[in-house]
Amino acid sequence: MTAHAPRHIVIRLIGAILIMLLILPIFILVGVSLNAGVEQTFPPQGLSLRWYENLANRSGFIEAGRLTLGLAVGSSIVSVLASLCAAVALARYTFPGRAFVLTLLLSPLIVPQVVVGMGFLITLSALGVFNSLFSLSLLHLTITLPFTVRVVVAALSGMPASLEQAAQSLGARPLRAFFEITIPQIGPSLVAAGVFAFVTSFENFTASQFLVWDRMTLPVAIYTSIQTENDPTAAALSSLIVVIVVVLIAIFHRFVIKHMFASS
Repeated sequence: MTAHAPRHIVIRLIGAILIMLLILPIFILVGVSLNAGVEQTFPPQGLSLRWYENLANRSGFIEAGRLTLGLAVGSSIVSVLASLCAAVALARYTFPGRAFVLTLLLSPLIVPQVVVGMGFLITLSALGVFNSLFSLSLLHLTITLPFTVRVVVAALSGMPASLEQAAQSLGARPLRAFFEITIPQIGPSLVAAGVFAFVTSFENFTASQFLVWDRMTLPVAIYTSIQTENDPTAAALSSLIVVIVVVLIAIFHRFVIKHMFASS
């Protein structure tokens, strides 16, 4: 055993403790969701799936889930497409104010979510807009765009323009060269940007709570349920979301991350 072995053991032990502290709340959440009792208590008073079955009877959660899923999918698609257009201008062309435009697109990352939500609330209220679907769509597009812009601009900046130029020299039109040469090369990055946007939109609570005039997103609905009710239904829904996220991350790692490293 080397002299550095005890130090390595201590570092690994500290790392394991920190990881356990991070995942401990999730285990407690799952335990609460499996509680056979009628209250959110841990340790559970027996094990039961009754609160997972109760989700089918909660129309508020179902409606909020549909809205949140639609917002996440829609904002992801629009954000990736908008980021692709912005990336072409930012990565391939030099123009006055280029740095300012990039900073402006990334600014929602810097501004606190509370400020973003309050700003949307004040602005849309002054304009007389009290439709949750429209206001939340605009908000989620704003907060997801910085994530997709960072990923897509970085990917396109690392893509040599000479490949497109070579295709054009062989007779391909610029648009065809872009879609048949560049898009396949940065495809994994586009998928990664879409995943970041989807997760950011789906889990957003801080800013979204300001704009739930007539419809609620799922995080807001869960928060409202916890404030007004004490049964473990919200814990069951939260546990289900955790499982879905873990599965999506595993799929993303299997089919996207490995492909990105293999092609690099």
